[in-house]
Amino acid sequence: MNSFDEISLAYDNTIDWVARLNREIPFLVSLLNEPEKKRVLDIACGSGRHSVALAAQGAEVVGFDMSRTMIEAAQKHAEENRVKPTFIVADMVDIDSIVEGYFDLIFVLGNSLALLHDIDSVRSLVETIYQRLNDGGSFLAQVLNFEEIHWTGFRNFPTKTGKLNDGTEVTFSRIFEHSDYPVSSTLIMSVFRKTNDDWVSEVSTQKVLNLNYSIMSDMLNIVGFRDVEFFSDYNESPFEKKVSRNMVIRAIR
Repeated sequence: MNSFDEISLAYDNTIDWVARLNREIPFLVSLLNEPEKKRVLDIACGSGRHSVALAAQGAEVVGFDMSRTMIEAAQKHAEENRVKPTFIVADMVDIDSIVEGYFDLIFVLGNSLALLHDIDSVRSLVETIYQRLNDGGSFLAQVLNFEEIHWTGFRNFPTKTGKLNDGTEVTFSRIFEHSDYPVSSTLIMSVFRKTNDDWVSEVSTQKVLNLNYSIMSDMLNIVGFRDVEFFSDYNESPFEKKVSRNMVIRAIR
C-alpha cells in the first residue's frame, strides 16, 4: 500500500477546493481588512490552498504541516499560481521553534486542533497563538462540535473517492468510534484500491479530541482573547450547541 502521506494527498484531492475556498477565503480576508503586507500563519496547512489564495491577495504567509508530501503539494500549488508563501515541514506544537515574529492572522482549520494529544496540548498551542498575534490580531479555528455529535449519535461519514499520484483510484470509508466518551473518539478510516484486478485495503485509526463550545470558550477567554465568537459556518450563521456540527471560532487579541 502507498504511504500514509500519499493516502492523505489522495483524500485531499476529493475536496472541491474551488467551492471550499469560495466559502472560506472571504471570511479570512475580512479578518485582515486589507490583506496586502499583512502577516498570516496557516497552522497544519495541508496542501496549502488557503495560504496560496491569501498570498495571491498580497499577504505574507507562512504555512506549515508535519507531512512532507503535503508541503511538496503546497509548494507546487504556489508555483502554479506564481506566489511565494513560505512552507515548512513541522509539527503544529513547534510554532516557537520554527517561525519568528508576530502575525495579524493565525488560523487552524480542518479540525486539526482536535488531533493534538490532549486538552493541555490544545491549551498550550492556543496560548502560543495568543502570544504570537499582534494587538488586534485575529485567531480563527474550525473544529467539529462533539456536543452535537454525541447528541445525535453521529458515526458514519459519506464515502469518498480520490486518486493517488499514479492515478490509482482510492475509496475512503470513515466512521467514529465513541469509546472514550466524553474525552475523545477514534476516527477509523478504511482505504480501498484496486491493483491488477485485486482489491487491497488498509485501516488506520486517529484519536480525535471531543472539543465543544464550553471547552473552547473557556480556554480562549482564560488565555486572554476578547470578542470570542462562534458560528456554524463561514457566513456567520448562528451557532447552536446541539444542532451545529461545525464550529467556526473567531477570537481577537
